Amino acid sequence: MQFKLGFGPMSVIVNRALAEYASMKQRPLMIIASRNQVDADSGYVMQTRALADQMEPLRSDYLMLCRDHCGPYFLDSERELSIKDAVNATKKTIQADIEAGFDLIHIDTSRCEDPYPVADELFNFCLELNPNIKFEFGTEENVGVRAGVKKYKDDVRFASQYPNMEFVVAQTGSLTMEDRQIGSFEPGLVKKLVAFAEQSNVKLKEHNADYLTAEQIQMRRNAGVHACNIAPQLGVIQTQVTLSLAKEHNVNTHEFERTVLESNKWQKWMIGDNTETKILVAGHYCFGSNSYERLFEQTQKHCDLEAEITLAIYNCLDTYYENLL
Repeated sequence: MQFKLGFGPMSVIVNRALAEYASMKQRPLMIIASRNQVDADSGYVMQTRALADQMEPLRSDYLMLCRDHCGPYFLDSERELSIKDAVNATKKTIQADIEAGFDLIHIDTSRCEDPYPVADELFNFCLELNPNIKFEFGTEENVGVRAGVKKYKDDVRFASQYPNMEFVVAQTGSLTMEDRQIGSFEPGLVKKLVAFAEQSNVKLKEHNADYLTAEQIQMRRNAGVHACNIAPQLGVIQTQVTLSLAKEHNVNTHEFERTVLESNKWQKWMIGDNTETKILVAGHYCFGSNSYERLFEQTQKHCDLEAEITLAIYNCLDTYYENLL
């Protein structure tokens, strides 16, 4: 079974939709949890154990539970730590993941000055806890700049020495900003990277693949991209559907919108200064707030809001599956 699509666990509703979609349509997918979203003792969505518990009755052969960007300094609270302390914090994440039954861990040391020795330490730590854990690897921040062939080959050579290596991440040029895809894609370059990955018995994974059109997804398929990750798009979908239906039924949205704007979580996604866009791209950071809970409950009285959110997520998933597989 080929797992070609990874989706971020943006909320309880999104998580349920992903697991049920995979099982119902028998389409394999990966749930890819970042450390800020889900971690051992923190997470703006939930903690690691809570995610595992939610997925337990929904698990099927078509669902993989995965850790995304597992490396030093990928948790916002680690920014001022020494490299030793940041590595130890990452190990705490890994231990909780493995204890919770995660299937794959993405070791990402792109924020380390000397990435390969740190990665080696983390790989071996994982294998001591679970010799069968699957891996993904990458050492470059995805900022929309196309990967150099030499850099990708270095990463593949390093990663392929470890057992259970599934994916090595390449920058293909894709970049998510605001609520759209602003990157580019170079099929010729990507085909070269894919060929080298296959020679080393690993697969190429593209991150930042949100908001792609059917044609853009087909370009990935034709270039041989083995897998793609999509995350903020699903959070935007839930925010968009919630606000749209609330306004349709004359439910006041101001409290939640104010919560989102005051969170300042929109800053990392914005190019311009459009208030509506700020709310859309940062709404998911505030799904755990009292203001969202009240907005959801009030809107749910007028319609089946969760069903509408789920349907919109299914439509998004259909677009990716029908054009990448």
